[in-house]
Amino acid sequence: MKLKMILCVGLGLGLLAGCASDGGEKAPVAAAQGDSATNSLATEKEEKICKVRAITGSRFKQKTCMTQEEWDRMAYETRKMLDEDTRSKPTNY
Repeated sequence: MKLKMILCVGLGLGLLAGCASDGGEKAPVAAAQGDSATNSLATEKEEKICKVRAITGSRFKQKTCMTQEEWDRMAYETRKMLDEDTRSKPTNY
């Protein structure tokens, strides 16, 4: 009984620690000032655009922030999925 409780607590803490970590996606801080100038240009280029989206099946809305490239890619993937779904259905019911 105690072993199960210890395992559950350990698993829960492991999951929480995994959710709290950033996954190492952040770029290391630049030491030189020349690098900081190029980093500031890159961050200006990749400015996040936030939009409020309705969630299907919920009264709540969700705020989503992505770069313009990510928004364009998501729109393309959505159009592609809908186009494939429409083409795969039979026209004569």
